Amino acid sequence: MDQLLKIALQAVQEAGDLMASNFQNLKNSDIQTKGKNDFVTRVDQEAEAIISRIILNEFPRHQILGEESGYTSRKSKFLWVIDPLDGTTNFIQGIPHFAISMALLANSKVVFGLIYNPLSEDRFHAIKGQGAFLNNQPIAVSRKKMLRSAFGSTGFPFKAPQFLEAYTNTFRSLLSRSQDLRRCGSAALDLAYTACGRYDFFWESHLLPWDFMAGKLIVEEAGGITSDFQGRELPLQTSSVLAANPTLYPKIIKIINEYFI
Repeated sequence: MDQLLKIALQAVQEAGDLMASNFQNLKNSDIQTKGKNDFVTRVDQEAEAIISRIILNEFPRHQILGEESGYTSRKSKFLWVIDPLDGTTNFIQGIPHFAISMALLANSKVVFGLIYNPLSEDRFHAIKGQGAFLNNQPIAVSRKKMLRSAFGSTGFPFKAPQFLEAYTNTFRSLLSRSQDLRRCGSAALDLAYTACGRYDFFWESHLLPWDFMAGKLIVEEAGGITSDFQGRELPLQTSSVLAANPTLYPKIIKIINEYFI
């Protein structure tokens, strides 16, 4: 695991240096549209190539699932799930809030997660059974007990308009019952911030596995609970996501289930 962490940190550092040097320096030709409100940049693609190269050089028998490239051809019980730039729209707009997210699954179970902010250089990581860390210091989820004093985060279902009505109703309910909600545009950082107590909970109705796999483990190793909106284990596919400390989790999922069937 020490070698695994070393290689993962090398990968995110090199990819992060690329992002930092290109931040607020993009050209129009660097940006492509993947779908409605869904973008990719040259930097996303180059960062994923850097990360994949470093991982496969060290672990050639591992498989990779990257947001931009999909699965590598080799099948393995070890699968890396990578989002090379979570918060691409922020990156394009010049908003300094984005991250690299990478998780390692062994036999379909997450055993390692790393989320790296290349501008602040904050490194959140977790190893299964060994706790969660921010810049190598142990972290834990918040101890908030009352929803009215809880500070949460969310993300709009901009890729899935079919959830908009249920999402809007849930947002209204949670906003009226909690201290406040934020929508900052990077699910990976939202999960990392939940793990270290900056947020008390996070919920989003439509995410892809590279958005949440690393954050799932980091939250759980920090003492929190993660699931989809039905309380099920987060799958290696598109899913709703809820993460919270153990006291707030049942209160929030109850509210969500008033609107999401």
